[in-house]
Amino acid sequence: MPGVEVIHCASHPHIGETLTANYLRHHLPGGSVVLVNYYLPDPPATLEIDLVVINHNGVYVLEVKHWLGAIDADQVHWRHSSGEWRDNPIVRVEHKARVMHSFLRDRGWGEVSVVGLVVLSKGTGAFQSTDPNAHKVFGLHERLIQALTGREYIFRPTCPTLTDNQIHRLRKAILDSHVADAERRVAGYRVVGQRQRGHYVELEAEDPEFPGRKVRIKQYDVSAVGSQKELEEAVRRFKRDMAALVRAGPHPNLVLPHRFQRDESSDERYYLILEWAGDQTLAERLATGPIELDEQLRILGQVAAALSHCHAQGVLHRNLSPVSIYLAPTGQAKVGDFDFAKVPTISRTLAQTGTPLVVGRHVSPEQAFHASDVDARADIYSLGAVWYDMLFRPAGDEPLDRARIAAAPLPADGQEILLSMLAELRSERPGSMEEVRLWLDLLADDLS
Repeated sequence: MPGVEVIHCASHPHIGETLTANYLRHHLPGGSVVLVNYYLPDPPATLEIDLVVINHNGVYVLEVKHWLGAIDADQVHWRHSSGEWRDNPIVRVEHKARVMHSFLRDRGWGEVSVVGLVVLSKGTGAFQSTDPNAHKVFGLHERLIQALTGREYIFRPTCPTLTDNQIHRLRKAILDSHVADAERRVAGYRVVGQRQRGHYVELEAEDPEFPGRKVRIKQYDVSAVGSQKELEEAVRRFKRDMAALVRAGPHPNLVLPHRFQRDESSDERYYLILEWAGDQTLAERLATGPIELDEQLRILGQVAAALSHCHAQGVLHRNLSPVSIYLAPTGQAKVGDFDFAKVPTISRTLAQTGTPLVVGRHVSPEQAFHASDVDARADIYSLGAVWYDMLFRPAGDEPLDRARIAAAPLPADGQEILLSMLAELRSERPGSMEEVRLWLDLLADDLS
């Protein structure tokens, strides 16, 4: 007898989806099909389904929650032990099941049973509910397998039992209609590419109504949280990028923010939509070869102007590196990725949440020691480290070596400026980013 077929339809499943898929792989009877991260076309958007199970009973749509702590539920909300409320996932998964049923009916599979179930991958021991539909909530134990293999959880008693051949054809019909990562729609935009960028996924998307008009979408997933309070704190961290850019205000060398919103089909996925600032980061440009000194100074001057503007509004970047500098087709350098910014309107810092800030040669000594005890001179140090990268193109994890600067292809004034930006003690660095910008402009004028 064939085993259970598990198919990962999209990348980056969260831990709960992975645990559930592995459990089903080992406990469902052979011949069953499990689709992980299935994207269902639901114009004008794309509906994401955590897991789809196809077997002799029909189709099961599973909403997986990897939630910690006690959960008290009613028909509308689920409340964590923190006292905060969240939307009832049973309502959401039933909606997804209805969309899946309509989708299959339009393709000639109208008699097939489609049922939505919720899975708590951390277990149901602390789950209490007054919802009459609470019987649709399962942990990773035998009761879930019984629900997926018995006839109790089917759409209606008249739904037929499927043959092996019908399961194979239904699997093909559903898979053939899966929306690929680079074709799905997010917040009204059509995704044309994606890549993992540290703690988030970066999506390249375009407006279907205006072909060629692109945006950059930062996708954040916050599934493995212990409470609503932790979820809200995670979302606040993710919104820091938007808050920093809004606080700083528009500047030609800052990435323009559009909006921040939750995914329509999940309360654990969020999107930050930004202007498309170019196809290339400075890191990617450096990977192709050296940059001439006059071009270095032009880029550095524009970045310094952007950060000087931010500092005037009380916003510190704290995460500057070649990866966060975008090179637009117009030749402009634009600074983005303010996820770790220090913003006056946001009291909590990443250091307080236990999440470490970025580490490496771009982080000033005082920031590495205490992330919240920084001022504008931390960004000055980081900009000096970016200049160091442009001069020497070191490997990603190579530490900064100040002794190399004496041999840098720079005039004496340039070496002196760079050394002062990279001073160990912040008291020995330039007093402001505006001062750095002026020095870079003078150096560029001398060269020309």
